[in-house]
Amino acid sequence: MSVGHNTYFEQPGYILSRFGSRRGFIRTIKHYFLYLLGRYHDYYDIDWHSVERLVFICKGNICRSAFAEAVAASIGIEAISCGLDTIEHAPANSNAIDEAKQLGYDLSQHQTTPFMYVVLRKTDLIIAMEPWQAEFLRRHLTRMHQYTLLGLWSKPARPHIQDPYGTSHAYFNGCFGYIEKSVRELVKRIKNEAGG
Repeated sequence: MSVGHNTYFEQPGYILSRFGSRRGFIRTIKHYFLYLLGRYHDYYDIDWHSVERLVFICKGNICRSAFAEAVAASIGIEAISCGLDTIEHAPANSNAIDEAKQLGYDLSQHQTTPFMYVVLRKTDLIIAMEPWQAEFLRRHLTRMHQYTLLGLWSKPARPHIQDPYGTSHAYFNGCFGYIEKSVRELVKRIKNEAGG
């Protein structure tokens, strides 16, 4: 490994491979400490018996939420995904397609959906990748809905799942692995609690 001008924080360093970027590292650690202080514990308060569909939310609907939807669908639970800042009918990110394929999922037919185009049901569980996404929706939606953060359902808990867009293969792979595990744990909880 060359020493040169590379530092610990540059690729292929620990920070970039585990958190995507220095900003991702800071956000992940910040929200984890808020979690330890009880900030996000109300996102565990879910009426499991009323959940019939999962609505995965992220920013662009080209990486995280698209992949989470594919995982949920593979388990046989109804799910959709959408983005808070996206256009309609764009494909998944090419790196997301490649990483998903390595894990056994097909995102090649995915098309983005802006959140504003989604017709929500009372039986939906809205699942965000980052706290700001869930908090934004809780502030702006007039109807009552159930919300949670995907990263609360795996171990270690990670209330903030940093966007892998534009990051290294190592982080993309780790991020998608974590999302897959979290979705499976969440679906297991739904089935166990609802007696399904």
